[in-house]
Amino acid sequence: MALELAGVRRFAAVARHQCVLMAGDPGPLIAFTVIPMVLVSVIRPMMVLLAAVRPDDGTDGTAQATAGMAVMFSLFVLKLVGAGLLDERTTWHTWDRVRASPARLGEILLGKAAPMFAFLLVQQLLLFGFSAGVFGLRPARGWWPVLLVSVAWPLCVLALGTGASTLVRTSAQLSAVGDISAVVTTIMAGALVPSAMLPGWMRHLGPCTPGYWAMSAYRSALTGRAPHGLVVSLAVLAGFALAGLAAGARAGRRASR
Repeated sequence: MALELAGVRRFAAVARHQCVLMAGDPGPLIAFTVIPMVLVSVIRPMMVLLAAVRPDDGTDGTAQATAGMAVMFSLFVLKLVGAGLLDERTTWHTWDRVRASPARLGEILLGKAAPMFAFLLVQQLLLFGFSAGVFGLRPARGWWPVLLVSVAWPLCVLALGTGASTLVRTSAQLSAVGDISAVVTTIMAGALVPSAMLPGWMRHLGPCTPGYWAMSAYRSALTGRAPHGLVVSLAVLAGFALAGLAAGARAGRRASR
């Protein structure tokens, strides 16, 4: 019991420190919360027209626009997740000191991830709340499936961000890779244009990206209709998350040795 309480205290200490770091540079977090709301307002009319052109596939314009922006800007936050761990290793050179503390690797990673998870969850909920209040978005099966996806998708983003920070060596590399992968994944996921309207090769490669399964999960939660369904989409997102966690854990152990 004492060991468990000590682990909780170590986790809480790391989480508090991460909150301080995030509060010291809130600009990107504010931007990634406000800009999606603005873009939903801009692209929603186009999505409504596209839904009218293809009424047979169950696409809802408001749901498509909101889910698309939720996925897109979560992917941009992925870069921030990776940047925090990368700065510890290469800019501040504090990773060795953190690892030398009594905190275990899992406690450190969870402590750093918890505040960002809270932000991602709030970001998603504010965006869907905005669409509900302004545009009358109403999920077909209630809000609980949307809440479920709003928890699962940020967890996947955090895991992938952790893994991404181990694959690059500089902040410039992370910025370039993060921006390019976020835009490409957003497009191939069908977040900007419904997947059915993408070129054939993009439709075939789309399922290789986590954003595609996030869009499928959100679409199922919002409209009740999706090619793969909510359970399958969440299961695939869990697979991506495990891959990211495995990469991050292996790199952490390697650095410790």
